[in-house]
Amino acid sequence: MVDLFGKKKLEDRVLELEEARAALELDKEEFMRTLEKREEKIRKLTSANQEANLALKAMEQKAAAVSLSPVAEEDFGEEKLPKSWKPGKRELDILLQRLKACSSPKDDLLVASFPGPVPEEVSLPLQAKKAALAIKSPRGKIILYYPQLFALLLIPPFPIQESASWEGSTFQLDLFSEVAETPVLVVSAHAGDTFLGVAMSREGFEVLEFVESQVKEKHSKGGWSQKRFERLREEDIKNHVDAVQEKLSMLLAKYGTIVKYAILSGDESLTRQIKPSIGLPIVERRLEPHDEKQLDSLLQEVYGFTCYRIEI
Repeated sequence: MVDLFGKKKLEDRVLELEEARAALELDKEEFMRTLEKREEKIRKLTSANQEANLALKAMEQKAAAVSLSPVAEEDFGEEKLPKSWKPGKRELDILLQRLKACSSPKDDLLVASFPGPVPEEVSLPLQAKKAALAIKSPRGKIILYYPQLFALLLIPPFPIQESASWEGSTFQLDLFSEVAETPVLVVSAHAGDTFLGVAMSREGFEVLEFVESQVKEKHSKGGWSQKRFERLREEDIKNHVDAVQEKLSMLLAKYGTIVKYAILSGDESLTRQIKPSIGLPIVERRLEPHDEKQLDSLLQEVYGFTCYRIEI
């Protein structure tokens, strides 16, 4: 049949126009989605910009207050000291792994160790210097500083002998390996129960010695009875100290040239009497009383660091 009026062509044209309209609708929807995303991004950027301006204004006000107030230059008050924590062996290893992963293209990662005040040549932010001044330690301090990110202050288990500092693209952490491999003699002295141990590293004790003897408990009665009791108790303690010194002499004869420090802890009256017999550099510590079944905990304390995170 002949299409005299071109109906077929018109129908085809209508289909083409409908397809074109559908394509335009899809384009319109895509443009609308793009426009919504752009407006959302603009809203977020505007909000972030406002927050940044507020933070900057607050920092400027704080900086102005610090520059005007002489109190800001004073040492930490007791309530403002950074909080400390004592990481266990595994936690310390994880911390060191994370520190090893840190890097800086500016070669400005700093590790500084010093037995006393912070050396003048060590460049640190004010808060880190104030913390180092406020936190007291007879064993010295170690500071790790990542500019604009964080600062850590650590009290080592053994004394820092001399000041040293390192800067580079990564943290110089050899000092921590040296501490972990330092041979020590451990003396945990308590009335009637003293532990002597030699450790070549933090991995475990090589030698264990327990000195146990009868020491009378404290007496509550008065008069001559109490004096007599105290005299007998003092004799018991002296006998215990003699037994400890005998074991100590044997250990020193074998390991005295190997161990670097004697870690001394326990009852003050006992440690005072034992100290002259040691003949090694002594590090006096306040350790938990030893437990024969948990000597790993004692060793962890001996080689443990006290850590402070300083806000910068």
